[in-house]
Amino acid sequence: MGNFDFGIDRLVIGLFTGLTYGMLAVGLVLVYRSSRFVNFAHGSVGAFGASVLALFVVDWGLPYWIAFVVAMGVSAALSGAIEVVVVRRLEGRPSLVGMIATLGLSQLIVVMALLINSDGVSGFTYPEPTLLPTFEVSGLPIGTPYVAMLVLAPVLLVGLGWFLRHHRMGMAIRAAADDPDTARLEGIPARWMATLAWAIAGGIAAFSAILVTPTTAGAGMDGLGPDLLLKGLAGAVIARMTSIPIAIAASLGIGVIEQILLSNPDTRGLVTVVIALIIVVALLRQPGLGRAGQDKGRWRRVVLPPLPEQYRQVRSIVWLPRVLVAIGIGVAAGLAYVVSNDTASVLTLVAGYTLVGLSVGLLTGVSGQLSLGQFAYAGIAAAASVHVADSSGNFLFGLLCGVITAAVASALVGIPAMRLKGLALAVSTLAFALATSTWLLRQDLFLGDGLTPPKPTWWDYPLSYAVDYYLFALLVLCIGVWITNNLRHGGFGLQLQALRDNEHAARAFTVPNRTRMLQLYSISGALAGLGGIVIGHGQSQLTVNSFPADASIEVVAVTVVGGLTVTLGPLIGALLLVGIPAMYGLGMVGEAALAVGWLLVVIFLPDGLGGILVQGRERLYDALARRKGIDPMLARHGVVEDGDAKSPLHQAPRLEGLFDRAPAPESGGNRPILTVSALSRRFGGVVAVDHVDFQVLPGEILGVIGPNGAGKTTCFEMVAGFTKPDTGKVVFDGTDVTRATPEQRAQQGLVRSFQDAALFPTLTVRETLMVAQERALPTRLWESALGVPTSERAKAAAADEILERMRLTRHATHAVGELSTGTRRVVELGCLLTLEPRVLLLDEPSAGIAQSESEALGDLLLAIRRELGTTMVVIEHDLPLLSRLSDKMLAMNLGRVIATGTPDEVRNDPAVVRSYLGADQAAIQRSGLHLAATNG
Repeated sequence: MGNFDFGIDRLVIGLFTGLTYGMLAVGLVLVYRSSRFVNFAHGSVGAFGASVLALFVVDWGLPYWIAFVVAMGVSAALSGAIEVVVVRRLEGRPSLVGMIATLGLSQLIVVMALLINSDGVSGFTYPEPTLLPTFEVSGLPIGTPYVAMLVLAPVLLVGLGWFLRHHRMGMAIRAAADDPDTARLEGIPARWMATLAWAIAGGIAAFSAILVTPTTAGAGMDGLGPDLLLKGLAGAVIARMTSIPIAIAASLGIGVIEQILLSNPDTRGLVTVVIALIIVVALLRQPGLGRAGQDKGRWRRVVLPPLPEQYRQVRSIVWLPRVLVAIGIGVAAGLAYVVSNDTASVLTLVAGYTLVGLSVGLLTGVSGQLSLGQFAYAGIAAAASVHVADSSGNFLFGLLCGVITAAVASALVGIPAMRLKGLALAVSTLAFALATSTWLLRQDLFLGDGLTPPKPTWWDYPLSYAVDYYLFALLVLCIGVWITNNLRHGGFGLQLQALRDNEHAARAFTVPNRTRMLQLYSISGALAGLGGIVIGHGQSQLTVNSFPADASIEVVAVTVVGGLTVTLGPLIGALLLVGIPAMYGLGMVGEAALAVGWLLVVIFLPDGLGGILVQGRERLYDALARRKGIDPMLARHGVVEDGDAKSPLHQAPRLEGLFDRAPAPESGGNRPILTVSALSRRFGGVVAVDHVDFQVLPGEILGVIGPNGAGKTTCFEMVAGFTKPDTGKVVFDGTDVTRATPEQRAQQGLVRSFQDAALFPTLTVRETLMVAQERALPTRLWESALGVPTSERAKAAAADEILERMRLTRHATHAVGELSTGTRRVVELGCLLTLEPRVLLLDEPSAGIAQSESEALGDLLLAIRRELGTTMVVIEHDLPLLSRLSDKMLAMNLGRVIATGTPDEVRNDPAVVRSYLGADQAAIQRSGLHLAATNG
């Protein structure tokens, strides 16, 4: 502690800089509340404003304060334009896409700032505020930038607070941010309020950047990029991305911590590390922020569906991709004999970026998670590989150790990251990438001041020349592509897509969420490590500059531009965004053009450039199929010209023999199969479930009724394991499962459905049923990685049997998201029956389906009980349907059980009638409850 300076001068400077970070955090909070994602271009917008001010003052001679106001206005206009031109066009798509778009915008805006003023953003030459006094605190001079922060920041904050709380436009911004749909009903133009919020945030970003730049001691534009954004993010995250006062207070603390660390020579390099830790700890203390960032927009399918069975009989379709791959590998290998060493070095760099991009493709494309730290794993792997290869004299052993090190590092980061999804994962991995590049890789244990990497040998022939080493890089790339392609198209990739589309449904089907995500982080880290090893050993001198934090953002661009739909998408993106600039040196204008191209691809080509190739491939395959007399529409979609085709609900299923166990007698046995005791759950001050008790006998159907908000679904969530109860116990077949996970309960036969039956919208019906086979045929990672098809073929065969039994064969190749609610409900029941359930928890199974289908659904559920002896607990608002199904009924209101008994007894219970209709006798006479009682 003696080496730290806690003097008043340090604390004052810390408060001043923290105030600037607080202003940045305020802008981030405003944008997040209006658009529900982090604007990674926020710091760059501020940097652009700072560059504009320098241009006006230094080059054009404009008075400082006039330029200050104009620069804030320019940044406000730029930020508002981003919302109108970019963010609105991405409406309805996952928020992850918006964050990726702002990454592209960040790169573009930085290039634009450098174009308009390439030498005016250095802390040594940047103009300082004028007409303000200076003073000293304990001998430390306080310059005009700090004075401006002290005077102007509180004025701006007070003005912003008054505007948001008292001005009608400010109140409209808050209303539109809280609930855009309700705001529109009240006549508030929600979209334009979001634009105004973005504009205000842009002006505040310029305010922060303009005042912080003169204090950066020559850091220049680099100091206004991700590093400044991270410091603003820390305060915003601590404030849960909602509270402006907390964001300001937290940022003040961060500013003080930064100055104290800078006062000690031994801890100056730890500033970014400490801020990264603050962000991660803050996120872990509020995992709801990660869930809040979960995407409401619709995902696109990112893995090509399997070829139709009829197409696989066409030899030209089967052999064409194999021939093209062989030609591609041959041409790539042949380049080693015709290109120069300089060109070979560029191609090696492309191979390395492609490998890291493959890891991004798995994380972002297949699982829907955005990681901005993949190049950190690349650097860690390269350092470990070089050290081990040097000390052991064995290059392959060093490579293996490097890959394992990266996989372990990624898994260790992934353990807390499993709770940090959506924006939280992106923020935490960005912090990790910055901490790695600014501190970790600079340690002697890793890269230190630089390393001389050894080269591999090929049968005692050293691959010292770049053209020779390129062949090694190509070999590693081919292995990485092969493994990634197998993972994407195997059972592992299928489960990742299911978890991305609907995590709760996947877990209900026994998909091991934590295991799969930890495996994903390990594999993605290993692939990124391979890329880092290829890049690292290909250089003559390996330094920390080989793995900058910005590269983690650039590799996201590489993957998205190339396309998430195809495995080789990162290769396409790397050739364009890495290969061309490295080979030809595009300059600022060229870099700006590439950034614009990246942005246009994100907005207008959701599947990237690879998607164009996929469309061409599909047309070619269809043409080849037609030549063999195959109808593509029929082969791909099962389209049949049959106007009398019935819904699966109206076709009797074939259930006999589906289970090996003997059916349980209806309402038979004295020992309850499911017992719920004193189950309670509070959310803050709201009591959702209050000491609920019930029992269900084997083969029995228990109906649960109650008005909206009665606590029925929350009770189901606790029984199924998705919500932890505050008190109470759940006993299933004599075993206490209160602490068991949803996957463990489903393994034992306690299975639930969901109200919307959404399932996995981007998967086909057959694929959805294959996901549900996880209980009987678990997916093994090594089988998926090596492309062993045994398990997947067995799953496909079992899925086809369910398709036939449930009369779903004609829908086998249809995407679940395209089906009617009734058909989706049959698919869901097929999945649940695949798990061989002993107790089915059905949450409003008739929701969203027609009355005629509701009656057919009742027949299907009774058939399941009759043929399979499955016990059921059914939440339902359709009282005639539930009365027909139930042996017993239970009514809930305000979290409590208010009546139990036979259906007639419960429906006519006065407490039940009042819970639905109050005491209005006329309403009771008109109610469905009264009708149900007289018709029952």
